[in-house]
Parts: sequence; C-alpha cells; structure tokens
Amino acid sequence: MAMIRALFLRIVLAAVLASLAAGFIATHQASAAELRQRVEIDGAIVTLGDLFDGAGDLAGRAVFRAPDLGVTGALPAADAVKAAAAAGLSVDRLPTFTSVNVVRRSTPVDATAIKSLVADAAATRMAVALDNIEVSIDGTFSPVAAAATATVPASLADFVLQPESGRFNATVAIDLGDDSRTIVVTGRAIETMAVPVLNRPIARRDVIHASDLTIVRIDKRRVPGSSVIDTSDLVDMAAKRPLRAGELIATVDIEPPRVILRGDLVTLQYSRPGLALSARGRAQGDGAKGDLISVLNEQSKRTIQGVVTGAGTVEVTTSNSPTVVKTAMN
Repeated sequence: MAMIRALFLRIVLAAVLASLAAGFIATHQASAAELRQRVEIDGAIVTLGDLFDGAGDLAGRAVFRAPDLGVTGALPAADAVKAAAAAGLSVDRLPTFTSVNVVRRSTPVDATAIKSLVADAAATRMAVALDNIEVSIDGTFSPVAAAATATVPASLADFVLQPESGRFNATVAIDLGDDSRTIVVTGRAIETMAVPVLNRPIARRDVIHASDLTIVRIDKRRVPGSSVIDTSDLVDMAAKRPLRAGELIATVDIEPPRVILRGDLVTLQYSRPGLALSARGRAQGDGAKGDLISVLNEQSKRTIQGVVTGAGTVEVTTSNSPTVVKTAMN
C-alpha cells in the first residue's frame, strides 16, 4: 500500500513539474511568431518586436543596430531567425523570402527648409518683412536626414550676415533623435522689392495696358528712385521712347497718350452762356487730353489756343475774349 501511494505521488509530481515548465516557456515565447518582410523604425536599435509579429514578452529585446537615418538596409532572414532562437523566441515557420527590408524613417531637411531658416534670421537682422527676403544657396544642396520624431528637424546654431553684400554663413543643427550634427551653408540673403516690368516691347507713343505688365521681385538696391513701382501709374500711359521687355520704367519714360498729333484736323469748340461756336482747324502741335495747344482755323487763317478734351476736339480757352474768338472762328 505504501509503495502504491509513493508511485502515485511521483506521477502527480511529474505532471505538476511538466505543467510548470510549459507555463514558464509560454511566458517567454510567442506561440505564433512570424518574421516580417518589411520593417519601418524610428530608433537606432532593431528589436524582436520590430522584426516579428507575435514576439510577446520578448518584443523589446534589442537584436541589431538600425541603418542610418533615411537609409533602407537588407537584413538576411536567416540572421533574424537565429537572433530570435538565441533569445528564446520560437518561430513557427521559416520565411519564404531571403531578406528583411529595414527602413529607418527620417524627415528630409532640403534646400527649401534651409532657405526658410535663413530668410527668417535675415529678416530679423535687417528689420524688414519676411516676404521681402530672397535667399540663394551656394552650390547644390543635397537633402539631409533628420529624425522622423524630431519636433524641430533643423535650427540655426549660428548665423553671420554681411548687410552690404548680403553674403551669409549659417551653421545649421540637424536633430538626429539620439544625437545631432551640424552643417555649414553659405549664400546670399537680400531685400527685394516688387516692381512692374513690361512683358513685351513697347514702341514710342504706344499705350501701356495692364496685360503688358508683370510683377517681379528684384534686389531693392537695383531699383532707382525714379522707377515707377505702382502698376496703376503705368496703365493707360504712353511710352515716350521705345521700351524693352523686362526693363524698369522711370517716370520720365511715360506720358499721357497723345490724342491729337501735329497736322490733325480738329474741331474747335467755344461755349459760354448765350454763345456756342464751333469751327474746323488744324493742330499746330501734339497734345494729350488736358494739354494746351495751338490750332489754325483754316477758314479765317487765324491761330487760337485751346485745351484738348478728347480725340480731335479742342475747347477754346476762356482767356480769349468773345470778340477775338468770333473773329478767329468765323
């Protein structure tokens, strides 16, 4: 009886130990771990949880170093399985692919981002509106990878600006997540001004229309004080000389369009309470609307002055006495 009891206790103890062993193993490995073919990570270390679905409690186990920021590395699938086995992670089935693509996510810092940093610093240094700053970078700038988790991927660590020439030297700090690096960028930052220029050549005396003008931004120091900078001051004005496309236009280059030219036949008009006269005459000079010109009455052969009121029309000035006007216009 004692022997039977001892044998029974041995059997029970063996079953308990087997159960405990199975539970211990289950807590340290996943029952359905499966290797992924593509992995995207942010940090510098690749873990079992990055590589395997179902890594369980071993998900945080570090196994490989990650590629550099912005780089995709190829990890042999066999190496990943060996690392899992060494850590005690059971892999249900071997993968059919030979390598795992490990992508280290990043935020690219390109030329546009660098120009924005420089423009902001230059605008502050020069005390001008940010929109008026134009930045150019020396050479060709290749994007730099910053950490994908970086709140501020790039910032200016140092900035030197020469106001006279606009030359700058900028030290840019790149956030790598667990580290940082600096790069040096040089170029020019200048204050610009928006000005209207012609988009086609304009001949002498041609009228400028809104469709003939384009707004461009150029270095403010290249804009003479005599330049016309308001589009409304150019529209419906005439060129006093031939003007080239892209040329800055000075106030001396334009004038009101001439609606009467020397030798044109015009209508002379004179009116006052109780008196209205008109006659035909020939202009003795060019005139824009509002100009005072001389007109020869071809019938009386007398010259009289008047103000141009429109194409082919001259209003005789009231400074002439009615008697003189009647004599000159009859």
